[in-house]
Amino acid sequence: MFMEKLVRETERLSLICSMLDTMRRADKDRNARGWTSPIGMLKITRCCAVISELGTSIAKAGYRECDRQAIEEIMRETRQVLHLLNARAAA
Repeated sequence: MFMEKLVRETERLSLICSMLDTMRRADKDRNARGWTSPIGMLKITRCCAVISELGTSIAKAGYRECDRQAIEEIMRETRQVLHLLNARAAA
């Protein structure tokens, strides 16, 4: 149950952050618009929070639903997205 939700939320985050979508939404100077807007950043942050919550729930359950390495990789990627988002906001 948690794993299915985690996969769906990870896919959602992937769609928000995909390069093709970013390029599609770029302005005439090829500057990304969609995810760099305040609403886009909020959507990404919300997805990361949900992914973190689901990953924590799976870890507390003892990783019975999935491979521990897969969860750790998903969490690592989520932290990287948040780090990049934070760096973008600070710039």
